[in-house]
Amino acid sequence: MRILRLWAACAWSDGELHEAEAAALQRFIGASDELTGDQRAEAQALLAGAPDVDVAEVRELSAEARQGVYRAARGIVRLDRKVTDEETEFLDRLRAALDLDEATIARIESES
Repeated sequence: MRILRLWAACAWSDGELHEAEAAALQRFIGASDELTGDQRAEAQALLAGAPDVDVAEVRELSAEARQGVYRAARGIVRLDRKVTDEETEFLDRLRAALDLDEATIARIESES
């Protein structure tokens, strides 16, 4: 749920959830075999409003998971084909919290 909340916060960071962003989150929720019934309900609520998250939560994830979070977050903000200042600010805070080395960040950013 931690990663899903972060991705939802990223999608909502411009104050709205675009249809493509909602669809991507819905696909993730639907594909997740690890969610309990209560977690699935909590995940569905993420589509109704922006979650309150602390981007520092990512520090508890493995390096590989942190890379995946950043890669996915960059993709999510681009789903509506525009990246707002608010989304850029959220990505900046997330990137700082992820504590990834510059070479890794550059590699991820060059992928898209």
